[in-house]
Amino acid sequence: MFRIKTYCCAVFLFTCLTANAQDPYLSVKPAMPLFFNPAYAGNEYYTRATLNYRNHYPASGTGFATYSASFDTYIDRYNSGIGLTLMSDQLGSKSYSYTSAGLVYSYKISVGQSNSIKAGLMANLYYGINNPNDLAFPDMINPDGTVVIVEPTQFYEKQSEFGVDFGFGGLFDSDYFEAGAAVYHLGKEDKYVYWSRPLRIYAHAEWKIPIFSGTKYMPSRGLTRYLENSTLKPVAFFIRQADVTLFGAGVLYNFLNFNVGLYSRQNFKLNAFTESFHIGYISDIMDVHYIFDFGFTGKNFRGLATSSHEIGLVFKFVTGKE
Repeated sequence: MFRIKTYCCAVFLFTCLTANAQDPYLSVKPAMPLFFNPAYAGNEYYTRATLNYRNHYPASGTGFATYSASFDTYIDRYNSGIGLTLMSDQLGSKSYSYTSAGLVYSYKISVGQSNSIKAGLMANLYYGINNPNDLAFPDMINPDGTVVIVEPTQFYEKQSEFGVDFGFGGLFDSDYFEAGAAVYHLGKEDKYVYWSRPLRIYAHAEWKIPIFSGTKYMPSRGLTRYLENSTLKPVAFFIRQADVTLFGAGVLYNFLNFNVGLYSRQNFKLNAFTESFHIGYISDIMDVHYIFDFGFTGKNFRGLATSSHEIGLVFKFVTGKE
């Protein structure tokens, strides 16, 4: 039985080595905005630092995790934002890893009193490693969980590579609507190895709908503090990378210092969809966001092995415009 499982693992590894990898899916846009669009670089009201962690399919034991961080600030004199991004994507106890660092620049053009258009550019340096020989196959594991140490057999040659790729994006923002699009991994050579990241296209639209703002009617005085100045944010987004297309939609409700939301995304290739539950806390100096993902194939729940957990932190250091 172990040997059958080992053969299946080998087939899986061969697939990883001979096909393009996808970028990790991150759910929390507020906690890693530069990953979605370089035009987000530079917030006019504070200097921002973010940390994000996503544990993909923890119950499966694959060790698939993504760590990311970013820093960006706005230079009002030049209508420009600058930023730095860091990301590490790991699979199989670091047998496969993809690490990248990017420099980001954006420029803002004001259109009227409350509208703006931003354009952003990113230059990204990456380092990829794959070494399937470090993996522990099922027939190397004793019933008590210990791993049998054997002289390694080099089924595959260890590979590593430095490289550079680029991305650009645009963003339209107003008081009640936001829309943008971005393209990543321009200029990347296609070598069909684990770290090869094919062209990724991302587009999104977000509506900002005030609840009972500016109206004299309130359904109940006791609900006023929860409803007044709260906001509904319907969101739609589209991601295309290689032959995978994701389309998603959802809504986020902001009230007081909290937000809650539910999003759904569809993978048309696999006839599968994933639900994402979002809860967050927002303050003047720090935001905390948590996402729980759970998926379905057709009408069947895929189970906890394909669920994901994601947490994002946003630190706001400097207050700018009032």
